This record gives sequence, structure tokens and C-alpha cells, in this order.
Amino acid sequence: MKLRIVICAVFLLFASTAAFGQEQETTWPHKLSLETGCGSYQVPGFILGLDRSITQHPTRLNGFNCNVRLGFDLSRRWTLGVQAFNAMAAGNGSWARTDSDGQLATDGVSGSTAGRTNGKLVGAAFNFGETFLLRARVHPFWRAEFGVGKLDVNFRGEFNGCSAEDVGCSFPIIEPAEDRVTRIIPVFGGESGIQIDITRNFQLRMGPYWNTGFGGNFSARYRF
Repeated sequence: MKLRIVICAVFLLFASTAAFGQEQETTWPHKLSLETGCGSYQVPGFILGLDRSITQHPTRLNGFNCNVRLGFDLSRRWTLGVQAFNAMAAGNGSWARTDSDGQLATDGVSGSTAGRTNGKLVGAAFNFGETFLLRARVHPFWRAEFGVGKLDVNFRGEFNGCSAEDVGCSFPIIEPAEDRVTRIIPVFGGESGIQIDITRNFQLRMGPYWNTGFGGNFSARYRF
């Protein structure tokens, strides 16, 4: 009789342990996460200079960047995902293109153009990352991304110059000036920072990043 009681107790313990393990197993919908965030954005002038047709440009553009990410947990540490982003920045300064310089020389006019440059980068990318200190509520993390984006740069300003025949520039030439450059470019970026677990399903993330420009990003992440 005692032997039967012991056997039944062991069986019930094993069954409850197995059921608990099945409940804890994460199914694929619960591995999905949705994250959205915004932050500051600054584009160094040399980024515009990578287009060889642009010979003069502002030293930097300042603005903001917003993004949306859909992630999938490969494990508790590693995450794979896709993202869409929209970055906008603007700056004041000089502007010149190789074709405009040639046209001024042909017309026998010399001078300079200055005004406001607005840049917009819209695109999508794949990303993967790693999270550390899994048992803590605050985790360091990093992620890398690669994708493609559309860069749209618009300039509006004013040309100030003189005719080559007007030696003393007695009759200055002042005219409105506009220009636009659109390119499809590869995107390589990265981000690092800290993740704070508010609840099991809701986290906050913050840290510096690079995405054809740099800044600080603050985002909220929800795990299904």
C-alpha cells in the first residue's frame, strides 16, 4: 500500500513538472516585439560631400529621426528584426554644384550661393542585436543594421555675384537659387545603450546611434 502511494506521488510530481515546463515554453508569437522611438539627428557635412557633384555645402545638418522596428527573439540574448526610419535635418551655409560652377563660368559670372539646405532620409533595414545581464532589470545592449534609403536634399537660397566685365562690381547680381539632389544609398548603422524592464512585456531603451548621421535615440518596446 505504501509503495502504491509513493508511486502515485512520484507520478503526480512528474506530471505537474512536465505541465509547468510546457506552460513556460515560449511560442513564436510571444517572441515578437514592436518598438518605436525618436531622437536627435545630426548629419556631418562630409556625408553630403560624398556626392562628388556637390562642391560646397553646410558644415552640418541638424534635425530628428524616428523609427519603427519589428523584432523576433532568436533566444533570450539575440534578436533579429526589420525597421523603417524617417530622418530629417537642415542647416544654413554655402552651396555649389559642379554643373552650376560650369554654367557660371560659361555666362562670365562669378560669385557665391548661400541659403538653407534641407535633407530627408527615408528607408528600411534589417537589424540584429544582443542584450546582456539578462537577470537584471537594466541591460546593456547593442545592435547593427544594414539596408537601403532614399536621400532627398533640397536647397533654397540666393546667388550674389558680379559679371566678369564689371571689375568694380558696380552692378551686383542677386538672384534666387534652388537645387535638388536625390540618391538611393546603402545604409549601415548601429546603436548601443541600456534597456530598462518596466514590466515583463514593456521596456524602455535609450542610447547613441549612427545611421548616415548620429544622435541619441529613446524608444519604447512591447513584447507580445
